[in-house]
Amino acid sequence: MKVTYDRYPELQQFLKTFVEYMATSLSARSVILYGGLTLDDFSKRYSDIDIVVVLERGLWENDFNLIDEIVSRLEKLNKELANLLFIHFIPYPLIENPRVAYSDIEGMIVRNLEQELINQYPFSSIDDFMIRNKSELLFGDDIRDKFPHPPMECFWIKFLEDIPYFEKAAKQYPFQPATSPKYNVAINWILYFSRMLYSLKNNDVIGKLKGAYWFSNEYFGKIGDFVVEIAKCRQRNISLANVMNVVENSRELFLFSIKTAFQIKNIHVPDLNNLLKIESQTANFTRIFMEIRNIVENIRKAS
Repeated sequence: MKVTYDRYPELQQFLKTFVEYMATSLSARSVILYGGLTLDDFSKRYSDIDIVVVLERGLWENDFNLIDEIVSRLEKLNKELANLLFIHFIPYPLIENPRVAYSDIEGMIVRNLEQELINQYPFSSIDDFMIRNKSELLFGDDIRDKFPHPPMECFWIKFLEDIPYFEKAAKQYPFQPATSPKYNVAINWILYFSRMLYSLKNNDVIGKLKGAYWFSNEYFGKIGDFVVEIAKCRQRNISLANVMNVVENSRELFLFSIKTAFQIKNIHVPDLNNLLKIESQTANFTRIFMEIRNIVENIRKAS
């Protein structure tokens, strides 16, 4: 995390103050940092500050007021960083019994200063992998090994689970032209695919910038150069406005990554580019996802 702290020196003090509030006000059992920060891959423009606060018990009515007060104090300390907070307040019983929905134990998620109550363990197996293997203990008991063990094939499972989101994303920028492009969302989507392939090949997690350079070395050529160019935009906190051919290159990366993901598991995939239909400037991915759904169905039947 040294690179991140050197780049954003105010961040270290902000986290120190956060921990002090958790320790003195909520009597947190453990405070754990994970995500882009611990991968030294943090960007003020494109990242969250992912924190797990483990509580000995569920939240009580007075705790809600305390959380409101803490968030307000953090916002006054540094509004920009406070708006990046993605905090999970997790009562320890939810970690012990992640499949149970409790009626008498509540935790909370705070993201972009918005609050949501939870009564069941909220993390995916990839989050579990990150917390167990790629996190940093900021305070309290080191209970990272108490979080659920992710399955051996967690990255492959996540890829299959994400296919409906890919289909939804294929109808939006950066895979389609847009009059009001959402550049922040686009950058993270584009860099998702290089990290996805890294994880499938190595059963591990890597930061977005390192993932882009890995991809460029692994799959040398125009599409690798494009991914690195996008990663540099993220690193410099600038938008995609000056990057040429974002839509076309994103489509190529998108299809290449999906096909390669299956090939990593020795699953044959036809040339998806031949199934892509361009209508005016808009790309129709319907036939592609029909083929992908058939492949996934065959995988499920065989398992």
